[in-house]
Amino acid sequence: MTLLGLTAATRMIDKPLPIKVFLMVLGTLIVIKRPDIVDKKNRVQSVPTQKLLAQYDYVIIGGGSAGAVLGNRLSENEDCTVLLLEAGADEEVLSDVPYNIGSLFHTSSDWDFKTEPSSNYCLGMNNHQCDWPRGKVLGGTSVLNGMIYIRGNKRDYDSWAALGNEGWDYESVLPYFKVSEDVRAEELDDSPYHHKGGYLTVERFKYNPPMIDYFLDSGEELGYKVHDINGANQTGFSYAYGTLRDGLRCSTAKAFLRPASKRKNLHVSLKSFVEKILVKEGSKNHITF
Repeated sequence: MTLLGLTAATRMIDKPLPIKVFLMVLGTLIVIKRPDIVDKKNRVQSVPTQKLLAQYDYVIIGGGSAGAVLGNRLSENEDCTVLLLEAGADEEVLSDVPYNIGSLFHTSSDWDFKTEPSSNYCLGMNNHQCDWPRGKVLGGTSVLNGMIYIRGNKRDYDSWAALGNEGWDYESVLPYFKVSEDVRAEELDDSPYHHKGGYLTVERFKYNPPMIDYFLDSGEELGYKVHDINGANQTGFSYAYGTLRDGLRCSTAKAFLRPASKRKNLHVSLKSFVEKILVKEGSKNHITF
């Protein structure tokens, strides 16, 4: 039962035994009953060290939420060679099930960071430190997060541009959000803020508790609109949209790297922790991992 890291449940030392047993049974059922989740033929294969090239045009350190996107986009140019180095392994099949959010915290898929001790926050935690889960896995924290799809506030982008960062205003970055997106929600089909056919699937969560409708009705009674939070205005109420595909998590590894995994100019090396970058002016850069 080591397929695709299924033994993660046994590494959850801090989890009660019933939870560990449940996760192991669930993982087994996924492997047996849901080959579409296992997706073995499209999984990214780690290139053995001895088969790596002596040099590459691009080296991406970290195959996380951004690194996975870069791996895909840079390797679209067949004339460029790309190496992606990821300190962790491939994502677990358990992470695909939204209900399992949190099950991979404190495992080998998590860097297991904590916040700095503070007298202003995390006051109810040991040493005033909170857990800060970050993905040590292909796909990074997009494998561990809550899957909520939100782009950020328009004014933030515009303020960055106002500081002199040309091309970072919202109107300039919006086309990049759209080209990456494959929205699967009928109510957004005609929206100028969304797009179909991209790599990253966006859809409504399959299950919405009945209380959600009461919250939305209450918002309207207070004078707020119920609308798309990634649309023209973020002020208001909305159903949650997630980085989901057919109700399952759609990490950046699944969205961007698996479709590119067969490209001959893209090499991915898993469990490859970068220790040193040697930068010399006028010469090639070297990486130790």
